[in-house]
Amino acid sequence: MPRKKITALTNAEHRIMEVIWARGSATVADVVEALEGKDAYTTILTLMRILKAKGFLSSRKAGRAHVFTPRVDRETVARKAVHHLLAKFFAGSPGELVLSFLREEELSPEELDAIKRKIMESGGGRDEN
Repeated sequence: MPRKKITALTNAEHRIMEVIWARGSATVADVVEALEGKDAYTTILTLMRILKAKGFLSSRKAGRAHVFTPRVDRETVARKAVHHLLAKFFAGSPGELVLSFLREEELSPEELDAIKRKIMESGGGRDEN
């Protein structure tokens, strides 16, 4: 069976994935408990089935419960989300994304220094004579 294309996570799906990434694996009841009952058991179950169908989770039977395990790590999902954001709002330009943050966000001097260091390390800040 061909692997399903990984799509973006909804906010509710992301909350569930955060729980499962943190625990390594979880049942529906584990997720409901971790989310402190903010969503009904049946809602979480439905969303976890959707996440499995999308290719984010796999499951195995353990007694009467299903144990869900991530098939994709957080970093991969984050990277795909950033690429989606770049394509959708910044014409694929990482520079435009960074400039947007610099215009809109209050960055501390430490954060700005860290950004400058990364630019210098990447070779983006060297003078070409």
